[in-house]
Amino acid sequence: MLKWFAILSVCFVIYSCDDSVFSPKPHAYPRLYLPQKQYLTFDTSAPFSFVYPSYAQVVPYEKTETDWHPHWYNVHYLPFNATLHLSYQKFNNRDEFNDLYDDTRKLVYKHDIRAEEIEETELFKPQSNISGVIYELKGNTATNLNFYISDGQQHFLRGALYFNTKTEIDSIAPVVDFLKQDIVKMIESAKWKDSNLQ
Repeated sequence: MLKWFAILSVCFVIYSCDDSVFSPKPHAYPRLYLPQKQYLTFDTSAPFSFVYPSYAQVVPYEKTETDWHPHWYNVHYLPFNATLHLSYQKFNNRDEFNDLYDDTRKLVYKHDIRAEEIEETELFKPQSNISGVIYELKGNTATNLNFYISDGQQHFLRGALYFNTKTEIDSIAPVVDFLKQDIVKMIESAKWKDSNLQ
């Protein structure tokens, strides 16, 4: 009996001296399933048209008693709980265009406090009479992508992508890249209704 007790004691000491330490599994994010890209055409009474993905819904900006704009829309990317807010303004002269451009830059750069970097990509599509800028905001910002496009004569369309819940850039980076492709496709397909260059 004493012999078995000694053997069990030695086994217990050896087992307890095992230097393997418990370590929790690293933080992980759910597997992401990205839908296939198929596009539909948004063509209504608005003075512009574009294509958007089939997994999105384009709905008019919600009308309130004091604030309503007839050609503002929300593009809801349903699988990702994200919304692209589109606001359209018609302008009459260069001063009004400059005001819209300045407002766009102010809205983008108010996120400069949290953004690690704001990257600007200029757009120029003379065949569609479109020019503008895409703003990519790097880091944990409320919005990761903004843009504006214009014909320089009367049309000004601005877009801002927001996720509808609090996010971390590490977890949404693949989604932002995925949606950026859709937004670039939207911009490339955009046409002004009264333009002779449709």
